[in-house]
Amino acid sequence: MATHSKSDELEPLLSPTSPISQTSPTPPTLRKKETQKVWYKTASAYWLLPSFMLIAIINGLGITVKIQFYLRAVCYDYYSNKSQFISTSFLLNPINDYPDEWCNNADVQAMTSRFLLILDLCSAVPAIFVLAPLGLLSDIKGRKICLLIAVAGSILTTLNILLVGNYIDTFGIYFLLVGALFDGITGGLLSLISASYAYATDCTSPTQRSVIFGWMQGAFFAGFIGPTIGGWIIELTDNLLSVFYVMIAVYIMTFFYFLFILPESLTKEKLSENLKRQQESNSTFDRNHLFKSWIIYSIIKPLNILFEKNNRNNNNNNGFFTKYSLLILASINTLLTTAIMGIQAIFLLYVTLVFKWSLVDQGYYFIILGVSRVIVLFILFPLLISNIKRNILLNNIKNNIQINIDNNNDDEPISIEDNEEKHLRKYEVWILRLALFIDVLAYAGYGLATSSSMFVVASVIASLGSVSSSVIKSLQTNLVAPSQIGQLLGALCVLDSIGRIISPVVFNALYSILVVTSPHLIWYGITFLIAAAFLLSFGIVPKH
Repeated sequence: MATHSKSDELEPLLSPTSPISQTSPTPPTLRKKETQKVWYKTASAYWLLPSFMLIAIINGLGITVKIQFYLRAVCYDYYSNKSQFISTSFLLNPINDYPDEWCNNADVQAMTSRFLLILDLCSAVPAIFVLAPLGLLSDIKGRKICLLIAVAGSILTTLNILLVGNYIDTFGIYFLLVGALFDGITGGLLSLISASYAYATDCTSPTQRSVIFGWMQGAFFAGFIGPTIGGWIIELTDNLLSVFYVMIAVYIMTFFYFLFILPESLTKEKLSENLKRQQESNSTFDRNHLFKSWIIYSIIKPLNILFEKNNRNNNNNNGFFTKYSLLILASINTLLTTAIMGIQAIFLLYVTLVFKWSLVDQGYYFIILGVSRVIVLFILFPLLISNIKRNILLNNIKNNIQINIDNNNDDEPISIEDNEEKHLRKYEVWILRLALFIDVLAYAGYGLATSSSMFVVASVIASLGSVSSSVIKSLQTNLVAPSQIGQLLGALCVLDSIGRIISPVVFNALYSILVVTSPHLIWYGITFLIAAAFLLSFGIVPKH
């Protein structure tokens, strides 16, 4: 593989028109670009953050409503097959005269559970095969195309729900599987998140990526207010489908925003250079060797980037990272993702059984969780990084290490000294270890909680560990060449998709065994995964 100079990694950065200093806790360090552009044609993470937050809220808005819709659709189908009269108004109107036990019985609940599992598989399985190619496509065709494909998939999926909701007797409930396939084939939310991180990486300096990624993660957690907004919409309209009309309208507006307003983060020259590098990389890999099946190849080949020994970490950072750092970080990310998927699988069941939480209680909990994580990711974490950078800068000045920030020629990018970047990487590694340790304590606290208040306190503590994901992404994107960012994030999405299939099955099965006698033990299984990630983090040790 061709080597990559550090200047590749340092261009371009956020909005060169903004005069924010390098130590500011909010906007990232800005760099001069070789070709100046007007502000509305200059790529910046600021272009992406509002739309990213809006999509997160819209997805949150649909979480509880979709479950209710699927439950009612299965319930309608169940009684229709029994030749019992049931009006379609039951499907659409959350307030009706039908007895509550019609759908809240073992038969309908079991059918709904199986149907949701099939829906998830129809979405997750195709995603395994398309996420990595989409990531590679974003490297050679631009980030916008992957953002557009992902949003188009969301539009088609929501349209599918509206068709079934309005014409269920014509299409039947299994037509909903078509929407799930659309979601999987276009990459869904995972592809949107991956492309968004790649976009932010392109226009953010290596030393500021953890902050920007933290903001993006915080924007994503703002989606926790979505269920509350969805409840208000249903209360105003008395119609479940009204939420989906709002969702599809927002998706369409977002699609046109990405198409006509969002600037592409990669220049034509950079795309051409990335294409050439990808062609050189592919020429060194024998596609017929070991993997003759294209299905196996499409899964295994993208993961090859995690095992490459000629990554940027061997060419830069003065040997700070080991040759296994990228693989270790990917393993940590996979363990965290598996734990999160496990939590999603059993959380609502657990709090309803143990603490008797109602839907209102759950809504309040999600608001507390979202607010606490937004505070950590938008305020506390940027302040911490800013303070660290300030101390590094002062230490460099004290030791007479000159960092040339001012008086640069207009046609030359401003470079950051290896010493400063190396020290920041060291701090980020320790922040990751601390965040994972906090997560271990918090999730063990979930299992120990005997009251709702103790459970909420454990959740607030867990918010302090929410920076781990953004720090991992920052470290990972600094370990590969800029031409491989999309490929890397695509490979990570493949691992996430595999975890999305396996984790709910395993944790649901485990919970079904423990629920009769000791349901709280399920949290110790999740704690074990995070503890393993914490121990793995010590493999990212600088070579001294």
